[in-house]
Amino acid sequence: MGARSLARSLVLNTVAGLRLNEVALAARANDATSLRIVVVEMHETLAANADQLRGQLDWVAQHFTLITPELFATALETKSRTWAESKPAVLFTFDDGRESNYRIAAPLLEWYGARGIFFVVPEFIGLERSAAKDFYYSRIDIRSESVRRVEIAAKRDASGEDSIWRPMSPGQLADLSRRGHWIGNHTLSHAGLGKLSAEELAREINDGAGQIGIWTGKPVEAFAWAYSWDAIDGAAWEAIRRVHRFCFSPCPGTVDPGRDSPSLIWRKEIESYYAPAEYRFMYSGLVDLVWAGKRRRLRKMLAESERVPSK
Repeated sequence: MGARSLARSLVLNTVAGLRLNEVALAARANDATSLRIVVVEMHETLAANADQLRGQLDWVAQHFTLITPELFATALETKSRTWAESKPAVLFTFDDGRESNYRIAAPLLEWYGARGIFFVVPEFIGLERSAAKDFYYSRIDIRSESVRRVEIAAKRDASGEDSIWRPMSPGQLADLSRRGHWIGNHTLSHAGLGKLSAEELAREINDGAGQIGIWTGKPVEAFAWAYSWDAIDGAAWEAIRRVHRFCFSPCPGTVDPGRDSPSLIWRKEIESYYAPAEYRFMYSGLVDLVWAGKRRRLRKMLAESERVPSK
């Protein structure tokens, strides 16, 4: 375990030991006026982690209301609560378009009466065998081979390594859409959007949305950019907003429909395999304090395209 992992583990265990997660959650639960929504960003949801994901969702359902994309969209546009319970809300989103999201995540969400947004990479969808694996490791998981090897060994389940990188088919996307989930745009080829030409932006954003629309027969309302919180610039953000109603960032925070813009939505990466101490820290809102500076920098960076409300 590296120094960063050790430090992370120490922080999580200290927070759990002091029960700070419970204090933060209780404060939010007692705020009857709060409109806040946690938007979760997940990636693969393997069969090997299905029990862990089910346990996480059981815990989430005790402290939050799991909502649908429609309720989330209406809350942002009307700046009002759209769910019946007084508990804060959670919206689940899934990046890249892995088949494990279709087979594991979607049925679990439906069991809780919720639906999610599946942000997919059209050029990845429908690929098979070596073509899918090559695309995944050259465009989506671009970490070093040594780092990937350790993670692959930990994640491999009975279906083999290909369960990590196997994409959904167009038919599976269409089926999710029919079942009430949203299919969102994650760029045509999983591209970083900083400093692209107008032609490249049109290809990644417009063509990506167009292909998804062909598969689902519906408008593509939501977009999520790939990689880091700052892998975007003002020109890309402007291009996104011309095509999509909602833009999701990979920047942790809690969404406040009364103040936040539909064009800059915070998401927290909370994976299906996280241990309870880790996911409870993320849901509690304590991580928001760590990322406050980056949220301010992102608003400032994009301010030339549109004035974004500050906190």
